[in-house]
Amino acid sequence: MQFIGELSVLVTNSLIYVLNGFLFVLYWLVGIMPAVLSILCALFLVVSADREVQNRANYRPVREGSYGNVQPVPTGQPISQGVLGDLRKPHTSQIITIIALVLWMIAQTGMAQPVPWIGAVMWIAGILIILAMPGDRKIDTLWFVKTLIAIYAVLVIGSRLYLAYTAQLSAEQWATVIGTTTEGATTVIANTRGNVTTMIMWALWFIAPLGYFSLLIQKLTVNPVALLNPLAGANDVLKQLRIRN
Repeated sequence: MQFIGELSVLVTNSLIYVLNGFLFVLYWLVGIMPAVLSILCALFLVVSADREVQNRANYRPVREGSYGNVQPVPTGQPISQGVLGDLRKPHTSQIITIIALVLWMIAQTGMAQPVPWIGAVMWIAGILIILAMPGDRKIDTLWFVKTLIAIYAVLVIGSRLYLAYTAQLSAEQWATVIGTTTEGATTVIANTRGNVTTMIMWALWFIAPLGYFSLLIQKLTVNPVALLNPLAGANDVLKQLRIRN
């Protein structure tokens, strides 16, 4: 009986350890999920919309060439004729996406919820709006989404730096900053630190995200959709007009 009791305790403890390990992994995955979603969204932009708009920017018109596809440069020409510069096509759109992603990863690392999830939703919503845009409007919308995400990341970084800096100041240092006595500085700290933190929280949780989503909706609805082909761009419309049946 004693053996059975010890075996039962061992099995129970083993199950508890396994369950705790599972919960630890689950909580860890939930914690990094916003960062993973942001990275996946950025990679999706790099290989899809960024590639498309960059190809259009790099396009060189040739006979019987399709719009948006970069024609390959012959490699047999000497470098003195400028072939090397043609081979090194710019990837400006992809680089801007990577810069926005790096800024956001710096901003959201170690940041309390819900700011990381807000940023992840901003990436997802931006991709959905970009996919819903016609081809000729993707360039402007893509730039708009990435710049606003970068601006939001800068706001998060700035707020964290401000809170970290003010939290380290003593009452004597505050008195030097605002030019008053130590007792007056203590009163100022007690009255303003909470108010400033509340304003920063409102800005990061509500004001900036709502502004971002409202501007995205404005971008989507600024022009009426085409009734025959809602996803047709200006290039597609001109192509349809030029084709004679």
